[in-house]
Amino acid sequence: MSLILRPEIRAADSAIITLAAAVTVAETLELDFNAPADIKWPNDILASGRKICGILVESAIENGKLQYAVMGIGVNVAQRSFPGHIADSATSLLLETGRLVEPEDFLTPLLDRLERWYTAATSAPDRLLARWEELSSYARDCAVRVESGDEAIEGVTRGLTPRGALIVELGDGSRREIVSGEVKLRRSVVRSQ
Repeated sequence: MSLILRPEIRAADSAIITLAAAVTVAETLELDFNAPADIKWPNDILASGRKICGILVESAIENGKLQYAVMGIGVNVAQRSFPGHIADSATSLLLETGRLVEPEDFLTPLLDRLERWYTAATSAPDRLLARWEELSSYARDCAVRVESGDEAIEGVTRGLTPRGALIVELGDGSRREIVSGEVKLRRSVVRSQ
């Protein structure tokens, strides 16, 4: 599914749109289809530790203002299996629930929920960010490695900034705000101090 959105927000705040989509999908999976859902920053939805959905938001920016955003959401709904190279890392709604769901039956509650969270993203972002953190077991106290370009850092997640960046605390106690990059989980979990 692809949508063209025209939010009245600054370009610097545009990551919030991706987070709204992630909350929408995770809630739809859990509340409407009783499927486990977890969010890996910023836009991967996992079920049973495997990817069930990917989200991509491309934006057009002019004079520091977001002109429009094209949001694509791809949910694995009815796949019975996956090719060997992703068989261990991908799943579908059918595999998670044992129920065959028609795509339009998934789309209806998804669109209703997306309208609500998109509105929250532009009018009550704090509410959206809090809900994102509730739905993500990776938001806090999770050991991660973040790769962005030629740089890689390791640390522990400490939630989100008001703009939706991931906060990572490094070994020396300093904190970095991650606005882009590939987050890879390190399986040990660390408790907050």
